[in-house]
Amino acid sequence: MVWPGYYRLAYNTGLCHCDPLTMPILDIHVLLQSWLDHGWLRDPQAVGLNTFEAQELVAHGFDAISDGGQLCLYEDERMFRRGKRPVQASFKAYLQRGQLGANGLDLGYQVHLAGFLRAARQPLPAFRVLLEQGGRSGALLFDSGLVLQFAANLRGKPRHYYLTLVEGHVADAELADRDSDIDLRAASVGHVQALYDSRDPADLQRLARRGNAALRELAQLLS
Repeated sequence: MVWPGYYRLAYNTGLCHCDPLTMPILDIHVLLQSWLDHGWLRDPQAVGLNTFEAQELVAHGFDAISDGGQLCLYEDERMFRRGKRPVQASFKAYLQRGQLGANGLDLGYQVHLAGFLRAARQPLPAFRVLLEQGGRSGALLFDSGLVLQFAANLRGKPRHYYLTLVEGHVADAELADRDSDIDLRAASVGHVQALYDSRDPADLQRLARRGNAALRELAQLLS
């Protein structure tokens, strides 16, 4: 019963623009399953919207950032929950020529990757594991183009990975290459492939045996 009051406080203090009387308070794992199922979030009502059109996003207080070309990022805070714990995330919608091309969530350090993977519907869609040198961060890159970016806890030795960024490409949408130097899509497939090295299952298990606790936890889950 703590949620209505918490959500009203977030709304009144400007932490998010979504109306607590109409915005569904979804479990974050349920919401993330939608990205796994379809490769992107198809239901705008899951984030308190009727559509993903530019007019709708602006009307709901989304900030708009253009890359100087035809791609525009719309971003706003949304509140979710994990059990009784609040999860504040930034929902992102990428529109090109007014059409939705991709959407995602910036989660920060709030959702354990292992907890989400355990709760996710099995088997997972086909994916590859990409890792930073040293294993403090990486990404799961799915065949659909969905990217789940993760990073270990900031303080102390890496113990767990947090799911920090989710970004899915809309099926059949074309996000053309742009001349702009501004890269709005922080978790685009090209971006994560440039950041991280791809690891096959055997390589992942080998690295985990001599790696940190977060890497061992991930390798065990994926084995």
